Amino acid sequence: MIRLLKCIPMDYGKCLEMQRGMNALRNEGKIGDTIIATEHDDTYTGGIHYNPEVGGTYSVPILRVERGGNLTYHGKGQVVLYFIFNLKERGINVRELIEQVQAALIKTLFSYGVKGEGRLYKETGVWVGDRKICSIGFAVKGFSTLHGVAVNINTDLSKFYSISPCDMDPGVMTSLEKETGRKVDEMEFLEMMVGNLSETFKENIEKEPCEIINK
Repeated sequence: MIRLLKCIPMDYGKCLEMQRGMNALRNEGKIGDTIIATEHDDTYTGGIHYNPEVGGTYSVPILRVERGGNLTYHGKGQVVLYFIFNLKERGINVRELIEQVQAALIKTLFSYGVKGEGRLYKETGVWVGDRKICSIGFAVKGFSTLHGVAVNINTDLSKFYSISPCDMDPGVMTSLEKETGRKVDEMEFLEMMVGNLSETFKENIEKEPCEIINK
C-alpha cells in the first residue's frame, strides 16, 4: 500500500524539509512508500545540472536543490507530486520509476483528449508535440527517492519567462488549460492521476491527512 498525503498548498521550503526527513525515515524502514501531493507559491529551483556561471543570472532568486535537471518553476495552477519510494524494495531503478510515472500521466492526459509523450535525458518530462507540459526531476539518497513531477494544469506560463526552463526557450512550456482551451479542475486531475498511478504500480494508494514528518 502506498499512502498519499494531500498537502495543498504548502510552502516549498517546508515541503523540501519534509521530503528530506521522510526520505531518511524511508531508508530506515520507519515509514512506507509515500506520495506527497501539493501546490506551491512562486518558486524557482535549480537542480544538479544548474550552473549559474554558465547559465547566467536571473532577476528571480534560484533555490538550489538536489533533484535531477536544471531550472524550473513551481506555482499556482500546478499539480505537484513528490515520491518517497524505496527503489531497492521495489526492485527498480530511478529511470524505471520515471517511466512508470510518465505512463500514468500520459494516460491521465489522454482522458482530456491530449496526447502526451514521455522523454528522458535533457528533455525528461512529458511533452505534447514540441511543447512540455510536465517537468520531472528526482533525487535518490540511500535507496529512496525524493522530489518528483510538476504538471502544468492552469499555470501562468508567463512565469517561465523569468528563467530558461531546463536550459530551453520558455516558449516550449504548455499547460492542460492551453491544450484544451478551458480551465481544468486541478483536484479532478489529481484524482484521475492517483487512480492511474495505482493501476501502473499495481498497488492501492490510500489518502491520509497531511502531516509533517521529519527525522
